[in-house]
Amino acid sequence: MQEHLWEHIIKKHFPRIFLWTFGVLAILQVGEYFFDVGEWVRGNHLYIMFLAIMIGLIPQSGPHIVFITLFVSGAIPFSILLTNSIVQEGHAGLPLIAESKRGFLWMKVISVIVGLIVGLLGYFIGF
Repeated sequence: MQEHLWEHIIKKHFPRIFLWTFGVLAILQVGEYFFDVGEWVRGNHLYIMFLAIMIGLIPQSGPHIVFITLFVSGAIPFSILLTNSIVQEGHAGLPLIAESKRGFLWMKVISVIVGLIVGLLGYFIGF
């Protein structure tokens, strides 16, 4: 257990997660300094929703932090965050990929359809 925690989780996963999180936050901060990301995002909610779906296809939880950060800053509505949350399963999909790639693809297709329906309904209702 100790070897697995140290050798696998700390040495392999922790640096990647830290660098991904730090990198995204740094890019957002630097990007906001030179470019009004919030204004562009506010004017392109449907594009951002489809981007949220595409990023949600990645079977890791790190990319989700972009949408959490944008929601907290008020740049995106809850419907976009909810869409990404529905499609994004984090690392939970990795065992399914190992067991059945076809099952993983079907799970993703269903979550994209549900996420898109819920997201568009939320967008047009106004939340």
